[in-house]
Amino acid sequence: MTKIKHIPVMLIETIRALDIKPDQWYVDATFGQGGHSREILNRGAKVVAFDYDQNNIEANQDTFALEIKAKSLILIRENFDQLERIISELDLSIAGILFDFGTTSEQLLSTDRGISFEGEDQELDMRLDDRLGVKARDLLAVLGEKQLQKILEVFGGEREAKKITRTIIKKRRAGEFITTVGQLVKLVRDTKTHRPSRIHPATKVFQALRIAVNDELSSIDRALPQAIKILKPGGKIITIAFHQGDDRIVKNYFKEWEKVNKGQQLTKKVIKPTAEEISNNPGARSSRMRIFEKNK
Repeated sequence: MTKIKHIPVMLIETIRALDIKPDQWYVDATFGQGGHSREILNRGAKVVAFDYDQNNIEANQDTFALEIKAKSLILIRENFDQLERIISELDLSIAGILFDFGTTSEQLLSTDRGISFEGEDQELDMRLDDRLGVKARDLLAVLGEKQLQKILEVFGGEREAKKITRTIIKKRRAGEFITTVGQLVKLVRDTKTHRPSRIHPATKVFQALRIAVNDELSSIDRALPQAIKILKPGGKIITIAFHQGDDRIVKNYFKEWEKVNKGQQLTKKVIKPTAEEISNNPGARSSRMRIFEKNK
């Protein structure tokens, strides 16, 4: 995979929110290329970093070799829904947890997973963890019309989900299966009503399939209760969401925790990136940060 520089989103706000203390352990639940972890380490703290993408783990073995050797950084190839088990095995006290639910620039732009529009001949795979069994092409081949339409609507916010789904099913019944990036892009372009837009017409469809393949929303739903459990009193959970579905799950958990007196939300309204950050990193545009502090 070609190395593409990923810019961590709301880095200054994240570090400020975590209120990092030297020698304390923090969890970076979505390591990526390690931008947030690097800043935590630079402040004398220690990090347990989760990432289920083997490419991210391998790419950073050399970049963070000194920190790994010094045991100030522990890299774990697991989904963050394994938080409680891993932290229990490591027997660590956790002072703060960061969830950045976005995918890295490298993942989005790579042409070898079927996520980017550029790799037209690439298989529609979309797995960020190659240990998963189901690919995007499999979903397009086996899901019923209602199931597929719901995925496009709920995970992608695709307004023309019904038309797109019907076209996929029609082709499938005729023996034409959508298996490559180029085939899906063409189908969406040919099916959708043409409207002026800054984004690629297939963006929401690809997003929806990626979320479904990687079980992203369910993973968040499983991980957050574990996060509040392993966090020490006074610790903070920081979330950065790029999708309404991600943010809705976080918002609901934070509200519920506040009701049962587990702590308090420090962000009654979400924190958004500054205009300067969006100018320097357009990928940050849709990001939304929330902060929850566990009772002391």
